[in-house]
Amino acid sequence: MTKMKTLITLAPQDFDAILFDLDGVLTKTARIHKAAWNKLFDGFLEQYATKADQPFIPFDIHSDYAQSVDGKPCYEGVAAFLESRAINLPWGTVEDGREM
Repeated sequence: MTKMKTLITLAPQDFDAILFDLDGVLTKTARIHKAAWNKLFDGFLEQYATKADQPFIPFDIHSDYAQSVDGKPCYEGVAAFLESRAINLPWGTVEDGREM
């Protein structure tokens, strides 16, 4: 069965304004972003600490987020946070899968 795509057009005469990218401007998403980054980094840091036989130091949702992640594109935020913890990982590819 083929799924049909719906074509949506935005005609200027039909709208007074169109808003794009409301994230953090008209919607309050900072709390959700911090929680998501916290979950991502804590999961990684816990596994990394175990494999490296080091103590687990969790992601600080206030200082780590503000210093390394906030306002940066995702890849830059991840790179900045890992650098702040002196964790050096090579860039991967899609073929690498999920293994650390």
